[in-house]
Amino acid sequence: MPAHPLADLAAALRSKTLAFLRAPVSREFWGMLVDQGHTFVMPAAWSALPRSRQIEGLLAAEGKRVADGTTFAMDAGLVRAAREVGQDQSIPLPFTPDVLPAPSGMLAFSSDEPLTHLPSGDPVVAVTWGPPMDGFSPGVHLTWWAPMREDEQERDAAARGRLIPIFPDFDLHLSFLPLFDTRLHLQQLPSGLIYSAVPLRSVVAAWYALTADSATLREERPQATVTQALKEQKAKKRGVQVATGRGADTAHRSITERAAQKMSELGDSDIFEPSPELAATPKRADHGVFDATLDHRLEAGHRRFAHIYREAADHWHRLEMQVTQRYPGIFEGLEELRAQNSSQWQPWCWMPSGRVSGWLIKMYDAPVDQASWDGPRIAALGAWRSGGRHSVLTTLPLQETASDRVPADLTETMPAPGLGLVIDDNGTVHLLLTYLDEVGERGTADAELVLISNYGEPTRMLEDITKLTVFLTGNDLLDAVKVTQAYYDYAAVQNGTEPHPADEALYAEHAYALGFFTGLLAGICAPGAELKDAGALTGRKLPAPWPPEPNVLSETTLWLLTGTPTAT
Repeated sequence: MPAHPLADLAAALRSKTLAFLRAPVSREFWGMLVDQGHTFVMPAAWSALPRSRQIEGLLAAEGKRVADGTTFAMDAGLVRAAREVGQDQSIPLPFTPDVLPAPSGMLAFSSDEPLTHLPSGDPVVAVTWGPPMDGFSPGVHLTWWAPMREDEQERDAAARGRLIPIFPDFDLHLSFLPLFDTRLHLQQLPSGLIYSAVPLRSVVAAWYALTADSATLREERPQATVTQALKEQKAKKRGVQVATGRGADTAHRSITERAAQKMSELGDSDIFEPSPELAATPKRADHGVFDATLDHRLEAGHRRFAHIYREAADHWHRLEMQVTQRYPGIFEGLEELRAQNSSQWQPWCWMPSGRVSGWLIKMYDAPVDQASWDGPRIAALGAWRSGGRHSVLTTLPLQETASDRVPADLTETMPAPGLGLVIDDNGTVHLLLTYLDEVGERGTADAELVLISNYGEPTRMLEDITKLTVFLTGNDLLDAVKVTQAYYDYAAVQNGTEPHPADEALYAEHAYALGFFTGLLAGICAPGAELKDAGALTGRKLPAPWPPEPNVLSETTLWLLTGTPTAT
């Protein structure tokens, strides 16, 4: 039985791609792409890994999608229909699980009949996809690929195992509804989304075509030599699902009618499309004037500040990325919610953490336990981001600012909804975010000071960072700790769990430890506190005035606390 030409093309490209992804040349090529500024989608925690390990993880994940998934090919009519729908941005394309032809796979095209053309003119000849990477919301990870031209290959590349059959043009995580990627339904897009809009739409349109009632899927076999090569590569599902239809017009109509039906079934509450942020989380942490390549121009003491800045910026950026991967659009959505409802809570609170947890349950179907854990930590990040990502490194010994006084006036003196605290403890950098929370059950009299801390471990992620909390009430911190513990003990009983036994020694220990942080924060926020813009010490920027203002940039601003009214 002769090999099917489309099956032969798709299977051969799959085999060549597997060989490439497993060869040393792929690591070199990915490294070159990163050097040129290409960014790949990866779990937030990976940003703490060496670049070589990031690349190994990316290649392994891509190799698994190609090796374990189903391979597809489409006849010319289906390809043309998908291409036309992809280019017509007036057609919304809701993305739901039933649109996918398989949980993971590879869809191959010829250079003569590609899915679409990139702005560079290169044809898109392959799409790979698979389950979300660790920590991402429900959806798929997908990549589209273009062919490497012959004149760009090394001499005798195939014989030397250095053939690059295709290269990744763009990869992304695409969430299922109710998260609606704007590229799939808006004609007017922000400049940063224009490049990828038509290719992404074309991919989703192709999936629509593959799963349409008007298309017929049949498993076809490639040439025996290709099948044998895939077997030796331990590829699963070595046949190719070839889709045929009844012409481009029928396929086009099938895609658009099905997409329209999906849109008609959606209510306004079924689509979550937050407005873009002014200072959104960037793909990479921006070190600005503290970029490592400029360290050699700094004085020794300032180099230490630069190192601390990068550690802090990288840590908090990883947390931001983890949150946005788990809950796409979360910060934009919360800012909109805050703009609409902030009159319902105290002005010193960016947003009550209970509201944040409720939003996670409502909009992302988060389990209650996860939402209860993530909510206060996301509120801390949200308050810090909303205020401009301002963080303070103290140059004073902690003993100088420590106090057992309850800083109840923070409701009036905090210069931003949330602040970062940076403590350099004999070479170990402790990073904390702090904000004021409102607990509705207690009324509006007392604010709850919340701190989230990495305890000097820069690779800690959302599930590892510790929350410290105390109500700003009582005669001193010991009183405040007891009141706080009593509140949470009562909540535990209401939830059917045992409260913590009363322990005066533990209360005193907790109050003593909190005094270092509350005293530092009170010193920072006190009128007359002496703070300097650390970035200005490099001579590469003008000093910003204290108290700070919200940033229009997405980078952290580091301040140095050099004196307080009580510590000078």
